Amino acid sequence: MITHYTTIEGRSPLFFKALAILTLFVLLGAVSFFYVEINGHGVTGMNNQVVWGLPHIFAIALLVMASGALNLASLATVFAHTHYKQFRRFSAYLAIALLAGGLAVLVLDLGRPDRMLLTMVHMNFSSMFTWNVFLYSGFVVLCFLYLWSMFVHEKWVKVAGSAAFAWRIILTTGTGSIFGVIHAREVFHSAITAPTFISVSLSSGTAACIILLVSTFHVTGRPLDHKLVQGLRNALIFFTLLVAYLFVVEKFTKLYSPAFYEVEGWILTGPYAWLYWLGVIGLGVVGPLVLLFRKSSGNSVRGIMWASAMSIIGEFAFVGHVLLAGQSYPFNMFPGYSMKSDFFDGVNASYFPSFWELLLGLGGVALAGLIFILGIRFFRLLPKKGQAPEGWSPWSP
Repeated sequence: MITHYTTIEGRSPLFFKALAILTLFVLLGAVSFFYVEINGHGVTGMNNQVVWGLPHIFAIALLVMASGALNLASLATVFAHTHYKQFRRFSAYLAIALLAGGLAVLVLDLGRPDRMLLTMVHMNFSSMFTWNVFLYSGFVVLCFLYLWSMFVHEKWVKVAGSAAFAWRIILTTGTGSIFGVIHAREVFHSAITAPTFISVSLSSGTAACIILLVSTFHVTGRPLDHKLVQGLRNALIFFTLLVAYLFVVEKFTKLYSPAFYEVEGWILTGPYAWLYWLGVIGLGVVGPLVLLFRKSSGNSVRGIMWASAMSIIGEFAFVGHVLLAGQSYPFNMFPGYSMKSDFFDGVNASYFPSFWELLLGLGGVALAGLIFILGIRFFRLLPKKGQAPEGWSPWSP
């Protein structure tokens, strides 16, 4: 097994071009933040009904993907798949990079980020947002300890890696619970929301690892055994099937009860039905499974890359549908009681994102990318070549 890690040279025109493009988008994201900060959220597409818009979709999608990006390291440390041991550093560092990008967008879209410290001083422990402050910061600390142990003290790798694995499950549960525990939002409220977020993080995180691993090895001219990619393909198949299973269980449970007929009918046929069927189901579940189970595309690196890209787009669609559909459905302020007012009673909320929101979200993605390429440039995160054990062969469709 290859154990020698090196940095990339970082001298090619392609490296500097990528660095320049990512830096440009980070700066555009900063410009967008200051424009909204100066002019107020009135310049965005958000309103009194839809208060979590496109930037939150980018932020939460990156945070969920960051949790899943640790899959590759966990396969080696927790589940003893030693042939993926060579990618542990890459996986843990990628998780930190994605988390940083997501948190940057989340903080800058709060409305008054200059008062963020007040929320840390005066904490409301009955709110999931308060608990997530500890979950996100704790995940970063554990990932850094995991990396430190891999670089300096190998004997602590098992402990740090197992702690990071357990914490990422708790973290994603906390992220999903932000929505699942809101009883007044009928689209949100569900005990299965948190497990669904975990399954989506597993699939999208694995997909992100596949795309970045294959791309980085290809661009830097390092050999990568295709068997390793095919092994990750099998993990992606399993996680995508898990996502599909949880979707089916949730719909079966809710459609079994007449109390949910109206809201489920609205989800499946309403104004955001296209996002659910095309994005969540089509690109997030059906598309990747069709590609991965086909013998021609499922056994080729190109086909696996396309399936991974579809899985990531599906994850963004899933988060977008949860947020936008959940806020757009008429608000049930007092469940179980009748209420009448002149303030949008029974009216679907409307939302169309502004250009500034898109720039802020892309700025977070670019920040994660910038942290990643600078990391592989200055830290020994990748092996000289990715080599599968002799005689090992993953299952193939």
